[in-house]
Amino acid sequence: MYYLVLLLGLIIAYLSGSVSYARIFSKIGKDIDITTVGNGNPGTSNVMREVGKGWGTLTILGDSLKGATIMLLFKWLFFSTDPVFRFALPFEDAGYIATVLIGIAAIYGHGYPLYYHFKGGGSVGVLFGCWLFMYSPQFLICIVVSYIIVKLFLSNKIYPMGRMTPLVFIVLMPFYLLVESFIASNWQPVFTNSILFDHMGWGNHFLQLNGNGWLVIAGIFLFAISVIPTNLSLLKNEILAKEKKTEK
Repeated sequence: MYYLVLLLGLIIAYLSGSVSYARIFSKIGKDIDITTVGNGNPGTSNVMREVGKGWGTLTILGDSLKGATIMLLFKWLFFSTDPVFRFALPFEDAGYIATVLIGIAAIYGHGYPLYYHFKGGGSVGVLFGCWLFMYSPQFLICIVVSYIIVKLFLSNKIYPMGRMTPLVFIVLMPFYLLVESFIASNWQPVFTNSILFDHMGWGNHFLQLNGNGWLVIAGIFLFAISVIPTNLSLLKNEILAKEKKTEK
């Protein structure tokens, strides 16, 4: 039963991720195809620049809910401490692993959408939502720190805010959680006795998941790795576009 539920979650999350809010809102806002203007990326930053900040805000909101909503739904139905539908899990912490994989499925849906011939965006907005749900207090802190670093040292670079991606997802988050775990002895949940948000908290993350806190760190790295392929392809396309422009 567990594997059927996981498969269903992966399919729903992928299909949810495949919905391109950048395309939808740019069409509604200015009747344009966002992939033909700016840097061609169907993502929040391009919508902000080419369509407007309001439509860009709606885009990041929609993208961030793609995976987080499905993760929350499946945790509530199947993987919480008091699920709506209860069945035996095949191994310890299987619910946590399933929730992470469902979020990653939404990320790949955004990067390789079924509805748009598998040509999507960088999936950073989807990752924002997944991490906001999974690692909320620490993620918000890392976002603020990363924003300050970008503003102080990278503001003169092209697409400066896009440089937050490697800072947050590959450097700051894993490092922050490790440091927090090493300097704290206890685990303090933010929402005590919550069945949906019991994974959120402060302190020693190695005390989570019945003492198997390495799964938390592994989950973070899996999320970080999942956005690398789409972001590398976008970077490659931008470099090629600049080279062609220079040749002209």
